Amino acid sequence: MDNTLLLALIALLGLILGSFANVVIYRLPRIIEQEWQAELEAYLVEQGIKPDSASPTPSLSLSLPRSHCPQCATPIRYRDLIPVLSWLFLRGRCSHCHAAISIRYPLVELISAALAVVAWQFTGDVLGTLAVYGFSMTLVVGGIIDWNSQWLPDRITLPLLWVGLFLASIGQNPLGLSLQQALWGAMAGFSVFWLMATGFRLVTGRDGLGGGDTKLLAALGAWLGGLVLPQLLLMSSLLGLLIALWFRVRKGALGEFPFGPALAASGLLLFWFPIPL
Repeated sequence: MDNTLLLALIALLGLILGSFANVVIYRLPRIIEQEWQAELEAYLVEQGIKPDSASPTPSLSLSLPRSHCPQCATPIRYRDLIPVLSWLFLRGRCSHCHAAISIRYPLVELISAALAVVAWQFTGDVLGTLAVYGFSMTLVVGGIIDWNSQWLPDRITLPLLWVGLFLASIGQNPLGLSLQQALWGAMAGFSVFWLMATGFRLVTGRDGLGGGDTKLLAALGAWLGGLVLPQLLLMSSLLGLLIALWFRVRKGALGEFPFGPALAASGLLLFWFPIPL
């Protein structure tokens, strides 16, 4: 197959997967919240307490119900689901209620397409492309979810960790890490933030770093290795400071702010543009 045509097909597939990534970004936190609510209500029933009689929220999954406008709940027509083009054609607004549609949607689709093409050129084989693309897009999705909700679901961080270790175990780590290097990287990443969080809790009596950040750093250690962690921590700390300043300007007070986006962005940068050790 002609290389240009192949890259075009890979980019098209990346756009489609980017559209699905937008679904995950929007729905996954809501799905987990529904599950928590269902568990709470089941516990209350077991304790003989009648839950609130509010009307139940329709069950949500990554596939059902079909895509709809968050503002007016009108199902989106299939012709309006074309990645990037539909957003441009509709000028970033719902075709029914004309509410604004975030520019995040086409940006994630374009990032996904670019990462798919670059992953193929970086590896040149299907398994390697899937690994590199999956690693990169998982960081993008996890970082955006954390930015929006200030928590990182285990369904993002733990698969990233276990897949990283698995690939190292079969000699398919994109950076050539052995299983031993990946294991030490994961353990070092987890230990650093766990010790920091535990120490902060003992001194102040409240939580500092979230558990999601700890698991994400462990996953990054499994993919990038332990030797990269000092660079990763320095870079993510600088980015985290910028995020904290942004939240301070936006909210008028510092308060809590997500650190996951800084970790995810730093992991991506160090993967694609490694700093010589």
